[in-house]
Amino acid sequence: MNSNHTPNQSRIRRTVAAVLIVAVLVVAVGVFLVAQCLSFDGDGAHVIDRYGVLAQEAQQLESTGSAQPVEEQPQEETPVEQPEPEPEGTDRIVMLAASAVADEQDRILELAESGALDTVVVNIKDDEGNLNLSVDTNEIDEVEYLVDSDADALKEAIGALKEAGVHVIGRIYCLHDAQATDYNSDLAIQFENGGTWLDYDNTRWLDPTNDDTVSYLCDIAKSAAEAGCDELMLADFTFPPRGHLDRAEFDRDPDDQAAVLLDALEEIRHAAGDAAVSLTADSLSDLTDLSANGAEDGIPVGDVGALLDAADRLFVPVDGTDEADSLTDAIHELAENAVVVPVFYSGDAWIAYDGTAALNGVADSEGALDAAENRLTGSYDHSDYSDDSEEYNDSDEYSQEDDSDGYDDSDDTDDTDDSDDGYDDEE
Repeated sequence: MNSNHTPNQSRIRRTVAAVLIVAVLVVAVGVFLVAQCLSFDGDGAHVIDRYGVLAQEAQQLESTGSAQPVEEQPQEETPVEQPEPEPEGTDRIVMLAASAVADEQDRILELAESGALDTVVVNIKDDEGNLNLSVDTNEIDEVEYLVDSDADALKEAIGALKEAGVHVIGRIYCLHDAQATDYNSDLAIQFENGGTWLDYDNTRWLDPTNDDTVSYLCDIAKSAAEAGCDELMLADFTFPPRGHLDRAEFDRDPDDQAAVLLDALEEIRHAAGDAAVSLTADSLSDLTDLSANGAEDGIPVGDVGALLDAADRLFVPVDGTDEADSLTDAIHELAENAVVVPVFYSGDAWIAYDGTAALNGVADSEGALDAAENRLTGSYDHSDYSDDSEEYNDSDEYSQEDDSDGYDDSDDTDDTDDSDDGYDDEE
């Protein structure tokens, strides 16, 4: 009996050892598998639904033949209709009264940020000769009397617009000027027999051949550029379109109109530094023909194409989109490199036009800003601002020209008497 006891005990020990080893392996494998199905964080252990994912993959494989993970589909949202983007390089320009630029600065900045407009035009010098910015000049001793009282507010507004990336254009009415000539009559065109020359409307014009006149315009251009204007728009940049120029005496005899004006434009461009210099007129013919009346009175128009090509842009009023489409072709017959910008008086036409265009809202700045606000949706519905024959100024008023109220040719019998012209040069 004792002889069998020892082998039996050995087999038992081996069996127990094997069972223990198997048990340890089972426990180890179990722990490993459980660990793969759990995640641990600060809140304890969490079961990973691996088998649920596998079930989805199996189901997808059965239905689509693809074992790619099933992605959660986002909830569908109602699409928001977006406006069609503007053609690249298109500018949306609004011409405003100087008072509106100062008073509506915040609204203009909001419209610019939304993309409703990107360019603002403001009068620096109006068609009467009044200034909306302070100007440092030696040509008029008391120039401060020509400066509007809100000049500082406008300068601040221009600076804010420029800082925000808005392109600011300063419009300067150049040679038609009833104010500057009151303070320095030597700047004015004279009658050949003495006295200040007057057009049919009994108003004075600065002499474009006079170096002091050009210096005065250069001083205005420099002040506008320093205030933040990125571009200057020269208006009334022409010899007088109405009146007896054959009775006028200039500082020097002009060879032709275009050559005199081109020289003046280049001097203004130099004074304006980096600012662009553009031209505008009340009509296409005023640009292409300059002063037809002056040509009839012995001052040839000259190479008007060279003058138009020298300008960075040409801003021309139009009646509607049909006329705007033909405008560029008409100008390119004289100046093939000219960049033409149609100017609309109707908010509807401005909105409808596809290319770069300006809206003249000087007489109704609030309406122009309303048009800009609604431009992107095309929902703006407003009556025309005006008939194109009406002339606007920064006082938000306009006047219709009436030839019957102007200068009477038949009464012009004595040009030598200053009392006939209603002005005293001593004043």
